[in-house]
Amino acid sequence: MSAALRVQDLDVLFGNDERPSHREMKALILPRTFDEPRGYRVGLADVTFSVNGGDCLAVLGASGDGKSSLLRTLAGLQVLRRGQVVVNGRDVTALPPEKRGVVYLHQEPVLFPHLAVHENVAFPLTLRGVPKRDAVRRGLEWLERLQVSDVSGNMPDALSGGQRHRVALARALCAEPAVLLLDEPLASLDPAVRRDVRAALLEARAASGAAMVLVTHDLDDALAVATHMSLIDWMTLTTPREPAALIQAPPSLEAARLVGIFSEITGEVVQENGGRCFHWIGGTLPAGELDAGPAVACVRSHEVTVERSEEIHPSTLLITDRRDAAHDVVLTLCDTAGGTVTVSTSGNTRLGVGDGVVVAIAHARVFADRGRPRV
Repeated sequence: MSAALRVQDLDVLFGNDERPSHREMKALILPRTFDEPRGYRVGLADVTFSVNGGDCLAVLGASGDGKSSLLRTLAGLQVLRRGQVVVNGRDVTALPPEKRGVVYLHQEPVLFPHLAVHENVAFPLTLRGVPKRDAVRRGLEWLERLQVSDVSGNMPDALSGGQRHRVALARALCAEPAVLLLDEPLASLDPAVRRDVRAALLEARAASGAAMVLVTHDLDDALAVATHMSLIDWMTLTTPREPAALIQAPPSLEAARLVGIFSEITGEVVQENGGRCFHWIGGTLPAGELDAGPAVACVRSHEVTVERSEEIHPSTLLITDRRDAAHDVVLTLCDTAGGTVTVSTSGNTRLGVGDGVVVAIAHARVFADRGRPRV
C-alpha cells in the first residue's frame, strides 16, 4: 500500500505564525545552505515519516516542542525551510493550503456561528460546487457516524463542548481530505467528554480512510487513537513505531520521560566481573553496553516489588513518605547514608512510613545521564 502522506527531510521552522504569500513560499523552499528568514529558527530537523490511509500517527511532545508548527507546515500555513510533502503521490510542497488535500483541525473547534450544524458540516462540499441537497445528505451521514445527528438543526452556540468537537470533526471529514491533521483535539475537554471524542476519532479513522496525524502531550490520547507513534526527543522526531513497542523500549531517557509512566532511579554504571552493572541505593541491575558513569534506570510500577524486611542488611531501605495515586502507591525510600529514591509500585499497599523494605525490579531500561534538564 502506498502512503497517503509522505514527509521527507522536512525542516520545521519556529517563529512567525503568519503565512507568507504563495510566491514567498516558493522562494523559501531552498537548499539547506540558505539563511532562515528573519524571525524564524529551525526547530525540528530532518523530519521523515509516512502514514497510510486509515492509519493514525500520533506525535507526542512537550509544550513548545513544535507539534503545532509541524502540522502547520504540513498544511501549508507556515514557511518551509526545506523538505518535501507528498499527498497521495502528488508533491504538494509548494502548493497553497486549499490545494493540498489536507485539512487542519485546531484544538479549539471553530464553527460558523450563523449556520446551523448541518450547514456547517456541508459547507466544504457546497464550496466545492456540490449541490446543497447532496452536500447536506453527506454531512448528515457523518453527523450520524459521530453520534451528533440529533443536533443537526441546532446553531453552534447551543452545542456542548463535546458536541462542538464532534461537529467540527464531521465537517473536516465531510471535506473528504486525503490527510487530516489534528492539533491537540482533546486538550480542553473534561474526562467524560474526552472519552466520547476519542471514540469519535476512532470511528473517523476507520470510516474515512484518511491518513491522520495527531499531535498531543497526553499519552492516553495517543494510545486511544494511534496505530503508530513518534516522540519529539530534543528537536528530533523519532522513527514511528507501534505504541506498545515504543512504550516498552523508549529510545532514550528523554523519550522515557516524555512517555511519563516510569519511575526514575539514579545511580552509576560500573565495570565489574567482566560486565557492566548499574548500582543504586537498593541494589544492582544489568546495564547492557552502557559506558561507565552516571545513569538513570526507568521502571514501570508493575515491574517493582517492595517487601517488608524483617532484618537490616545493605540493601534495606526505609520508607520516609507514602502517597496513594490512582492505581499505584508512590514511596520515597532512603538508605543509611541519606540517599533517596522515589518509586511507584502496584504491589504491596500495606506498607507505611517507617517500614524497612527491600526492592526487587523485574525489568529496567538503563540510560546514560547526560545531565539534560527535564522538560
